[in-house]
Amino acid sequence: MIVAGGISLGLLLGFTLQRGGYCMNTAFRSFYLEKDRSLVRAWVLVLLINVVGVTVLTDLGILFPEVAPFFWPAAIVGGFVFGIGMVLAGGCASGTYYRCGRGMLGSIAALVGFVIGTALIDGGALVEIQQRLRGTTIDVSGREATLFNVLGLESTVARWLLIAALAGFAIVWLLRAPKQRFLIGWGWRKTGTVVGILALATWVISAMQGRDFGLSFTQPTVALTRFLVAGDSSGISVATFIVIGVPVGALLAARAAGEAILRMPDPRRFVRQFGGGTTMGLGASIAGGCNIGHSITGVSTLGITALTSTAFIMLGCWVMTAIVYRSERRKMEAEMAAMRSTVPQGETT
Repeated sequence: MIVAGGISLGLLLGFTLQRGGYCMNTAFRSFYLEKDRSLVRAWVLVLLINVVGVTVLTDLGILFPEVAPFFWPAAIVGGFVFGIGMVLAGGCASGTYYRCGRGMLGSIAALVGFVIGTALIDGGALVEIQQRLRGTTIDVSGREATLFNVLGLESTVARWLLIAALAGFAIVWLLRAPKQRFLIGWGWRKTGTVVGILALATWVISAMQGRDFGLSFTQPTVALTRFLVAGDSSGISVATFIVIGVPVGALLAARAAGEAILRMPDPRRFVRQFGGGTTMGLGASIAGGCNIGHSITGVSTLGITALTSTAFIMLGCWVMTAIVYRSERRKMEAEMAAMRSTVPQGETT
């Protein structure tokens, strides 16, 4: 059942990511370059569903969510490095997986880099970096580092008042959303709803396996790599089968829409995407999660490590986006200047 459930969720998730164009690199980058916040709204909707859903299931005794220790140096450094990497890779961890399914060879290079990056940190040659950055932790009077505990909200009523306040702000912001422009595929409402439900379903199926965590891409990537390289199946879980199913689901969606075409970027971009994927893998393994494990699953528990990592993923994304944007603009201006210098006098207007 675990295998079938994981593959099924992966197929549905990959199909949804492809149809909705759901990539958190694009979502976070939109704050810097674009006025359209559609993918950000999809992400907020995913969080709304999962924060409420996970809390309900926890209160019912169905879930016992695992919350990462607040190893703040790792969350800051790893999150920032991951944010830089996903810009260079041209997509976040989940975006890279699903774009492989639609035939984007640059994303395949980024995925190979992501695998290498995670392997170098998780038990590999650079494991000491992870250990040092995770060596300093902060707890909340011996309890888990969650927003509930930081604010001293011990009662069920107090916790739900906080959730109601957060949900209220999110709902008002979502209801005030303008009509989505440049719509290709699914809109943000449908995309966010389906991804949110699938992420919540992952929590439930994982709990049936005794795994107290939800949707994730970093740990399953590490587990699958160890299994393929060394035959170590100890880390294989429902999440592993989900990441296997994502590219296949994306391929099915792309074929249905006539978008499953092999695309090869220019050599420089291909190399950049590989390097970006490697950087993403390093950052994700340092921080203990990526844009999914932290920015959806971790945030759904209001874990401080997840919130911190997400903030620095966004910061890294914005910094690298600004650098790339300015570099491309200078390159374009230089090309335009060169073109003007080759035009004979008297032909300009």
